[in-house]
Amino acid sequence: MLYSICKKKDCVEKSIFLIASQINHGKHIVLRNDELLVKEVVDLNMIAGKKALDGCDHKTAYSYLSVALSMLPEGHWERDYDTSLRLNFLLASAAYSSNKYDEAELVLQRIFVRARCIEDKLPSYFLFTTSK
Repeated sequence: MLYSICKKKDCVEKSIFLIASQINHGKHIVLRNDELLVKEVVDLNMIAGKKALDGCDHKTAYSYLSVALSMLPEGHWERDYDTSLRLNFLLASAAYSSNKYDEAELVLQRIFVRARCIEDKLPSYFLFTTSK
């Protein structure tokens, strides 16, 4: 409800952390009921994670991005490649910045295996080599 009201008033960006946090508390209900809503919640968490990364709040970013990744359905790399690639890269960035090196490397390895072309892998290779 909070999300739909803010969406109508075009104030989602200002309240992104509040909205995403409240929705995440009830994410199990969203996951059971509506696949289209799941996509919106994933996108909302990606926006919150990106905003947190931009503000150098890496642990918060990691939290939002982890929730987003956990909500993606099976076969998400095939169904929504761009979202999967972007989300995994953002999560790896947040993990490295939060001193979760093993987690970051696992996420990057997933990108190396799943990315379709070298151009999609290059940012991940750069992150991998510069974070050592």
